[in-house]
Amino acid sequence: MRQVRTTGPCAAPFVDCVHLRMVAVPKVGHGVALIRVNATSVNPSDVDEVEGGACTVGRCGADVSGTVVQCDDCSRINVGDEVWTLGTGAYSDYVAVAETSIGLKPSISHLEAGTIPEVGLTSLMSLKRTASEPGTPLPKGSPWTKGNLTVVITAGAGGTGSIGIQLAKAWGAAHIATSASGDASINFVKSLGATYVVDYKQVDLFGTLPDDSVDIVYDNYGAEGTADKAMHAIRPGGTYLLLPHGECFTKKTQGPPCLSANPKPGVRQLNYATGEEFEAFALEALDELAALVRSGGLRATVDRSFSLEDAALAFNYSAGSGAGGVSDHVGKISITVS
Repeated sequence: MRQVRTTGPCAAPFVDCVHLRMVAVPKVGHGVALIRVNATSVNPSDVDEVEGGACTVGRCGADVSGTVVQCDDCSRINVGDEVWTLGTGAYSDYVAVAETSIGLKPSISHLEAGTIPEVGLTSLMSLKRTASEPGTPLPKGSPWTKGNLTVVITAGAGGTGSIGIQLAKAWGAAHIATSASGDASINFVKSLGATYVVDYKQVDLFGTLPDDSVDIVYDNYGAEGTADKAMHAIRPGGTYLLLPHGECFTKKTQGPPCLSANPKPGVRQLNYATGEEFEAFALEALDELAALVRSGGLRATVDRSFSLEDAALAFNYSAGSGAGGVSDHVGKISITVS
């Protein structure tokens, strides 16, 4: 089968170090499905892995929308089922994934479905953790019992942000604030349900928000200092949740530099690495996302699609997007495999 690999740590424009290789199709054991990948996508974390050299052994790519071709001793999944999931090495023709982490794909295209799993699971679990503790069961449906909530999603136009806005709307948030840049991106996030949008190239979002005006901050971008800037706006009893990267991801610190050094009394701060809970909650979270897709409460937006052969161009497009720290492309970047 074909698989995207690199020759080592890799940098934009990627064309000299990203290649398709022919490798053996994975062998699967009992309760593990072999999935023919129809489509996958590019997340910022995927580009980080490409740059860091993880693709030298074919471990790059996470999102999977595809068709089951083998699943010995499986109880839920059958050969021929169209499914979505997360799988290590998704930039391949085939991927092996435990049945317990696989959801049935909703009735949307593989191209659309392949853009949702990682950002969908990330935003769903993050927003649910604004009202619950890691390690406990995920709340069913909306995590929020209080009405008239104001939710801030720091970067709205990309993958986690566009899903986050839709989830906040579906779960009853009265006001959803975010940032984007340019008319297309601003109109896009408004179409998803954002009620207040600033252009991050012109103004700082938290500089425009009144004191004690916000209940939830989902910081899905994580620029240094954001927690300190946000504190004045968060009401006592509110939550600031950071989706970490870099040092904040590896150390998972619950204090500076990742979180505020001077938190407001009564404001909960959480540096939440969703990957630690993916395995435990992937199936129920994927099923909840599928139900939202079926009800019209969640949709995928594909900014641009590339073939597997052009994976290097997809990585370059992702890495080259954005100015001022927030991605300028709208929605997700898809890779069509078969």
